Amino acid sequence: MKTKKKSAIFNYLFLFVGAVLILIPLILTITSSVKETKQIQTDFLGLPSPLTWDNFTRLLDDGISQYFFNSVTITVVSILLILLFVPMAAYSIARNISKRRAFGILYTLLILGIFVPFQIIMIPIASLMTKLNLSSITGLIILYLAYSVPQTLFLYVGYIKNTVPVDIDEAAEIDGASKLRMYFQIIFPLMKPMHATVLIVNALWIWNDFLLPLIILNKDASNWSLPLFQYNYSSQYLNDFGPSFASYVVGIVVILIVYLVFQKNIISGMTNGSVK
Repeated sequence: MKTKKKSAIFNYLFLFVGAVLILIPLILTITSSVKETKQIQTDFLGLPSPLTWDNFTRLLDDGISQYFFNSVTITVVSILLILLFVPMAAYSIARNISKRRAFGILYTLLILGIFVPFQIIMIPIASLMTKLNLSSITGLIILYLAYSVPQTLFLYVGYIKNTVPVDIDEAAEIDGASKLRMYFQIIFPLMKPMHATVLIVNALWIWNDFLLPLIILNKDASNWSLPLFQYNYSSQYLNDFGPSFASYVVGIVVILIVYLVFQKNIISGMTNGSVK
């Protein structure tokens, strides 16, 4: 019993320290966003005195709304395409992988992309998208869809094989349902926990991603995503910290809201989808 209590105390202490390490930078970012730049330089750890919203007003004047909208468009459209196409492929593979060798080979080839570092393919991708005249938001969305396939497919296939029994398919076929109707009316709704997991994992990545927008969108400033705007904005106003911190808060708030809405389904989806 003493060993269990010591283990529990250590676990709680570890979680507390981890929470503090996460919350301190977050709190400092939020408080700095409503400080004047002089106070940030002289009293970074202090509370705002006076509290000012001028940093956010300045961001609006500098056009952050356009880049915010660009990021929202990129993230939402990419997630919708991922949730539309990848589960369909996963369902087909999960139901046929043990019956047909071709599906097993295809599945293996697709998930091998997990082990390919982005830095290796970064230059070829930039060259290819330029040649195809897809150095735009549309091209970036296509890349996000393609690059999300390995990990997302792996999660969906594992989830379907372990939590969606084949008996459901057989019952639907007996009732006269077509494959398409069966998938959209029965199978797709059963994957809600995995949909939430995929949404959060990919939304966090796409919303905060910097490298892909840098190589695809940097040619035209009007197409910048929010992280790209933050990078160029901080570089332009190197010693003006207030608006920079305010732009970071804008980026944090949206994805934090999405996470809080879908957090209940994340753990169950990750657990069921990762077991084979």
